[in-house]
Amino acid sequence: MRLKQIQIYNFGHFSQKTFDLPAGNLAAFFGGNEAGKSTTVAFIKQVLFGFNLKNTASAFFEDYEPLTKSYPMGGKLVFEAPEGEYELERSWSKGDKSKTGSLKVSLDGREVPASVFYDQIQNIDGGFYAESFIFNEDLLRQVSSLSETEILENIYYLGAAQSSQLLAIRADFDKEARDLFKPSGKKAPVNQDLLKLAAQRDKVAADGEEFDAYRQLELRRLAASREADKLEKDRQEISGRLAALTKQFEQVQNYQNYQQLKKQLRPVAFDSDLYQKAVDLNAQIKALKAAVKETGEAVDPEALAKRKEQVRSWRQELSQLQQSMDLLNQQINQLKEKQANLLELTPHLDQVQKLTMDQFQQLEADWEDCQKAAPAPQPALPPYAGLIVAACGLALLAVNRILAVLVIIAGLALAAYSYFKKPAPGPDKAAAFKEKYGLDPASRLDSLISPYRDLALSRKDQQAAQEQLAVKQEQLKELAGRLGLQEANPETLARRISQEEEQTERAAAALRAYQETSAANLNYQKQISALTDQLLDIYRQAGVQNLAAYQDLAKQRQEQLALKAQITALSNSLGDQLAVFEAGFDLDRFKQQGRQAQEQLAGKQAELSARRQEIANVLAEEKRYARSSQVAQDKQELAEIADNFRRDSQDYLASLLAGEVIGRTLDLASNDRFPKMLKLAQEYLSLLTGGRYGEIILPAKISKKTPLKVVRADKKKIPLAYLSRGTQEQLYFALKLAFVMQIKDKIDLPILIDDSFVNFDGPRTGYIVNLLQKLSQDKQILVFTARADLAEAVSLEPIRYTRED
Repeated sequence: MRLKQIQIYNFGHFSQKTFDLPAGNLAAFFGGNEAGKSTTVAFIKQVLFGFNLKNTASAFFEDYEPLTKSYPMGGKLVFEAPEGEYELERSWSKGDKSKTGSLKVSLDGREVPASVFYDQIQNIDGGFYAESFIFNEDLLRQVSSLSETEILENIYYLGAAQSSQLLAIRADFDKEARDLFKPSGKKAPVNQDLLKLAAQRDKVAADGEEFDAYRQLELRRLAASREADKLEKDRQEISGRLAALTKQFEQVQNYQNYQQLKKQLRPVAFDSDLYQKAVDLNAQIKALKAAVKETGEAVDPEALAKRKEQVRSWRQELSQLQQSMDLLNQQINQLKEKQANLLELTPHLDQVQKLTMDQFQQLEADWEDCQKAAPAPQPALPPYAGLIVAACGLALLAVNRILAVLVIIAGLALAAYSYFKKPAPGPDKAAAFKEKYGLDPASRLDSLISPYRDLALSRKDQQAAQEQLAVKQEQLKELAGRLGLQEANPETLARRISQEEEQTERAAAALRAYQETSAANLNYQKQISALTDQLLDIYRQAGVQNLAAYQDLAKQRQEQLALKAQITALSNSLGDQLAVFEAGFDLDRFKQQGRQAQEQLAGKQAELSARRQEIANVLAEEKRYARSSQVAQDKQELAEIADNFRRDSQDYLASLLAGEVIGRTLDLASNDRFPKMLKLAQEYLSLLTGGRYGEIILPAKISKKTPLKVVRADKKKIPLAYLSRGTQEQLYFALKLAFVMQIKDKIDLPILIDDSFVNFDGPRTGYIVNLLQKLSQDKQILVFTARADLAEAVSLEPIRYTRED
């Protein structure tokens, strides 16, 4: 039986801690002081056999209530066994009446009676497990505190149930017996009682003949008391026999249950690997079916493409319209700005700006008419006359510069005046022209012609641009109508087109998802089909129709395994009695024996009652002889002394007998077991000592004259008393390990070694590692150590304790 996992809920300073043990039978737990090594050892022992809360009688396993005050206290141990996986879960909470905690045992996930597990380990208790399977510092201290004789006895009686306790009890009984009575002494209680009893009897005899009669009655009473004691002993013997019969009757019931369970055994054709494969395949099929998704509504790719093209054309058309309208508005604004500049910079242009081109041509004709009707011009100097004067001024530069400059300026002014001087029109046409056009006919009309034409052309261009803008706005309205909008606003249209684009993009995404999901679903369906074929093939091999039927078959198989476990447990419980029952058992005769025992018990009880009544009657007669206060007083003192003597002598004999019984019990247990351990112990001692010691010589009986000896490599026989303390410890380890390995076929529990090698030097550590590796071939061993070298030598990957803040 291999310990697989340790789950600690709350225990000592551990909380919610799990240790997964590596494969194999040898594992190391490494950590410093206070890391939790001994706590883990205590946890394993206490989950197996109870917490012993508030109980100091359990050696080195003190109270491990959670330091964090978190409950429940306890946890779980998981064991691998041939019949399946055991889980032992023990917990305790504040207020629970039980101080050992509540235990739950499961086999392969199914709760079973605790006896199913404990029958596999012979129903040992925690004391036996601690004494035989656990090696720790308490063991070293225990060995180091013993005398050489006590070490010899502990080694000799090793493995006998509760041997160390029995040795201690035997020593206590021997001491009690020596303290109660000494053959040549006078101070011991029994010796004192004998002296006082003789003196008091002499004193009472001196009180007269009355005491003789009293003495006769006393002898009669004592005889009746002895007969009553014999009857009580017979009654107890019959009662013990009746109890044995009752216990045997319980075994009869167990045998009847055993027979009924055997009748329920059925062969179940079941392949666990094939079943697990079916379960796995079914889970894969379920997962694949769960992965199959709804494909959603199908999208027409051609319609989607047309829609995307239409939205793209809308976007392009809106962009072009918006760009054209922006350019037209910009052109109109520029023309308006140009017109304003012409009106501002050209005099009289504002007076003729509203005239059409024809009207402006008529203005030119009317102006020319005014010019023709003007009076004859006055004689004037020609323009070149002024130029001549200016030339004369240039000739004077050499004579007088100032005068020359003045003459040049006067000549240029005269030339300009002569050139621009125009004849004034006639008075009638001039007045009519001014009234009609608001202009002076004497002004120069040619300065207005070019600005007017520019203004007219600008206004014509502006009108054309506005007409184009109106067309674009109509096109914008028409586009808005196609988009289902009342408002022909470019921003609104842009948002609507964006919405259309988002819708088409969502439709495209849906199309892609549809295509991807369809492809994935097709792949899933292929896998489901292939796995289903495999699953159906497994069903055909197993002879079932579906998984439910297969699960029912697995359940039947599990029930049969549980049934076999119960039958095995009952068989172990019946032991040798099973063969007796199967050979033939007379139940009626057995019941007759029980009735006879009950009748005998009733008869002995009636006789005992009669004797006790007789004693009471004699005591009543004795009171008649107590007329004198002195006689009564002496008699009372005599009775008290006799009673003290009886109690002290009984205690002495009981202690003496108990010590002898315990010694004899240990002798019987050891003589039956020790030789069988010897071969293994010698092999282990040789490994532990590096071949220095090999053979162990067992004496017929332990004494100083014939001590236990070991044979050194040089063939010299060394008595135990002359071995070093370290070698004695090694011998003790070898014998304990040999005992555990000898009973592994009956009690297969892990060996726990908690820092038991702290005093071993380098070579000895190597020897113990070699021994542990050898033992682990057949037995699980867990080593708890603070030595890194030992942990790494035992396991390639030790389990390391980490402190959790």
